[in-house]
Amino acid sequence: MTAGAGRPLRVCFHAPLLWPLWSEGQVAFTGGAEVQQARLARGLAARGVEVTVVGCDYGQPSPVTVHGVRVLKTYRMEAGLPVLRFFHPRLSSTMRALLAADADVYYVRGASLEAGTAFEAARLRGRAFVFGAAHDHDALASLPLLGNPRDRWWYRRALRGARAVVAQTGSQRDAFRREFGIEASIVRNLVETPPSSAAAAANSDIVWLATYKPSKRPDWFLDLARALPRRRFVMCGIVPIPPETAESWERAQAAARELPNLEVRGYLDQERVSELYRSAALFVHTSPAEGFPNTVLEAWAHGVPSLSCVDPDGAVEREGLGEVVASPGALVAATEAWMADGARRGAAGARARDYAMRAHAPEAVLGQLEQVFRKAASFR
Repeated sequence: MTAGAGRPLRVCFHAPLLWPLWSEGQVAFTGGAEVQQARLARGLAARGVEVTVVGCDYGQPSPVTVHGVRVLKTYRMEAGLPVLRFFHPRLSSTMRALLAADADVYYVRGASLEAGTAFEAARLRGRAFVFGAAHDHDALASLPLLGNPRDRWWYRRALRGARAVVAQTGSQRDAFRREFGIEASIVRNLVETPPSSAAAAANSDIVWLATYKPSKRPDWFLDLARALPRRRFVMCGIVPIPPETAESWERAQAAARELPNLEVRGYLDQERVSELYRSAALFVHTSPAEGFPNTVLEAWAHGVPSLSCVDPDGAVEREGLGEVVASPGALVAATEAWMADGARRGAAGARARDYAMRAHAPEAVLGQLEQVFRKAASFR
């Protein structure tokens, strides 16, 4: 349990957008990386690790302890003057909170400016920095998700200085080796399996859950609903906040007014998300590039097979958890075929639930990540 001198290991998660998950629905915004970080932070705290989360100011007190995790806030997203606000309040408050965390290990998930600032805090403290991939593109030297040259430089610097790099899948591990010459450890995403399975064989809802933005290709799902008017479609997700546009959300709402078989909802808290999966016959995932999608993993844990445009580590085809599709036409054909065969959905859903329990169980994942952190903290 101890990191040395008879005290617990101290880990700091630098996760600016995590607080909405712990705001009891008061702030309706978060993403897949934040969902994983929240689960990991809570799980590690329950194992006796002293966990601090450093994140943005949403009006919460600071410091505050939630789920056994200490939370320190930094800046409000809208605070400061353009250009100058990068230095103050953003950089100044972030570094102040990170240094105050006084952790043995500083951890960031996803290629970002935050990786750079957490690395600098770790370096100034003489402590370890650990990077965790959140997307396949994090392991590509071209860094397609980072457009700002400053952020690209800082992320590469952090990656070079990391005591450990964590990949979600074997393909990410291979890419880190090929693109950066880095040997990464694999720690899979965790998922909590609900006590009972959805009745995928009997249910009729075809569901989609993601952020309403073009990179997630929500239009594929809208076209699917148009192509299959006798089927029922339910679409839910996060509405982007500025500077991102809400155009995809507005198109989805317009389609729902046009199509009687389509229901469009906004943000759902975790309890409502579970209700969504329990009513599902199929889960549709239209994004062309991911890490290991939480939404797909959650659908599997609920016993719902997936039709997806990605197949993380080949699990869908290898384990028989649904079907991988490559075009809108293939998605339409696959959806109709799966909806016509309840027994097929039920069998694939049972396999999906079993796979989630075997490969993504919280205790196994938390144990692996804690081992990575302890090794990084003890390295000199």
